[in-house]
Amino acid sequence: APASISGIAVPWAPTTAIVSGGQKVAFARGAFDVNQKNAKLIEGHDLTQLRGTVNALADMEEGLGFTATFAKTRASQDAVELIRSGAYDAVSVGAEVIESHYDKDLKATVVTKASLIELSLVAVPAFKDALITDIAASADDSEPDETPTETTPTTSEEDAMSEPTSVEAAVATQPIYATAKREVKLPTAAEYIAAAA
Repeated sequence: APASISGIAVPWAPTTAIVSGGQKVAFARGAFDVNQKNAKLIEGHDLTQLRGTVNALADMEEGLGFTATFAKTRASQDAVELIRSGAYDAVSVGAEVIESHYDKDLKATVVTKASLIELSLVAVPAFKDALITDIAASADDSEPDETPTETTPTTSEEDAMSEPTSVEAAVATQPIYATAKREVKLPTAAEYIAAAA
């Protein structure tokens, strides 16, 4: 059987993540249509890095549950190994926002209707509860019988960063990419001129 993973794609409000513009975003329970067209499973919010499809979504108490199946490609097998080793232990959503409003109490934009475009395998999630909880059957398994599910240890609250994690996200009409923001240090004009001289 092809390898598959399952877990929580995004926890519901009041859990928030900070977007690159500095505003906070949360997803209201029921924001996603669980019967929507299959989203893509990719790496690092890069749609050229296709790894499979998100073939099931579930409206769960703690967030949007998902199951994703890997395509039988070499790149997908590599990704499965990274999950097995614990290097990838989280996911991040790329969603198109359809309806949202500002919640004064949460001081956050709450998305009430969204379409899941993609689910990315990431090393650092924007929402700390967006975790891969298990991985089933390896991509190179030839036996048809079910292999026992391996459970990736989830980080405890203490291990989780207390700092709010930044997420890269565009304005509400653009897809929101809930991903940990990379810090890019740009040279100052003086450094740039000195380097060019």
